[in-house]
Amino acid sequence: MDLELKITPHEHYIHVNVRGMGNYENALLMWRSVVDACEKQQCFKVLGEQYLFDSVSTAEAFDHPALFKKLGINRKYTFAWVDNNPRTLETTQFVRDVLANRSMGYGRVFTDVEAAKRWLLEQD
Repeated sequence: MDLELKITPHEHYIHVNVRGMGNYENALLMWRSVVDACEKQQCFKVLGEQYLFDSVSTAEAFDHPALFKKLGINRKYTFAWVDNNPRTLETTQFVRDVLANRSMGYGRVFTDVEAAKRWLLEQD
């Protein structure tokens, strides 16, 4: 597998750390794992950190609303997502914009983990 995924529950949020190739199959695996962890912990605030070696394609970005719907990701979730690779940041923001344009933008993209965590914990 070309994806390293670590999900750690905390008292008020779930921390996701993902590293690997950016593609639809890995996105599906990761988001399914995040949903499972959130349901198990009954915690729907997610602090994500990613370092992808390559971004999802534009077509794969446009598939994210269907992916979120398929997995049941809805308004009860809040994501503070940190992209640690400057080369993939623009695409990560694009995925978030695609989701937001379909009323599925349940979070924000950050470049700083502490700022992301602060924002996440301030959300109701």
